[in-house]
Amino acid sequence: MNDKLLNAIRGQDYRAAFKAIAQLRGSPAELPAKAAKDEQRAFQQDVARLVAGRGVAGLATGWAGLGPQQWRAALISEIGQFSDLWAEEALIDVAIAALEDQSRAVQEKAVWTLLGWLREPEKRKPTSESQRQFRAAAAALRGWITPGRRARLTRAYATMLWNSRKERSVVLQQVVESLGQTACASDTAVIEMLEALRPQAGETHTVSYEKLDASNIDWHTEAMAKKKGIDPARVKLRIVHTPTGLLDAKALEAALQRIRGRLA
Repeated sequence: MNDKLLNAIRGQDYRAAFKAIAQLRGSPAELPAKAAKDEQRAFQQDVARLVAGRGVAGLATGWAGLGPQQWRAALISEIGQFSDLWAEEALIDVAIAALEDQSRAVQEKAVWTLLGWLREPEKRKPTSESQRQFRAAAAALRGWITPGRRARLTRAYATMLWNSRKERSVVLQQVVESLGQTACASDTAVIEMLEALRPQAGETHTVSYEKLDASNIDWHTEAMAKKKGIDPARVKLRIVHTPTGLLDAKALEAALQRIRGRLA
């Protein structure tokens, strides 16, 4: 294990540490023992020990023993953003373990990570090499979601959906979309819970128009106009999108339609 990787793993920059750990996948090298200066760096070293030698599978089996929740959430979030650095089949099990985590914050980060793999790929071509690599990794990961893993994902999402009755999750919309990608027609309890969300669904934003005084335009509008190459003095109206707090009714209907059309 070279000094550059060691320094990154033991450093203050957790993003650099997680990227360095990803490079250890399957390495026979052992992380030399050294006392960590704080809980963040202790976490980074614990993750590195799981990944070195055993690869991502080691992280999947050891997830439950990692702590604290702040850094578990940070790790699964970074994995979602840089999936190509970690992409191997066991990464699905890591994400599922995070989705089943006792911490709500970790679960929510896992929802976003998995959604990046579950969503259908965009039709337009990637505009950068990093986009191409991410899409390739997402496609591979999507292919590794076996029926058994899909069922486990559905159970975890359904649990989050059930728990959101008491306290609405900030990722409720994303959980609904995810269930549309994993649940099937035989998951009647899931369908019933989604149907029960209809009163909470509608347009996510209202649109209104505000007349502007050219002699008293706020700095944000002026900056946006200049960015688009428009003379701020010519801006007469501002379009205002106001959140309604409702779930996206179209997305809810799309999820239900997918579920009912999926036999297994």
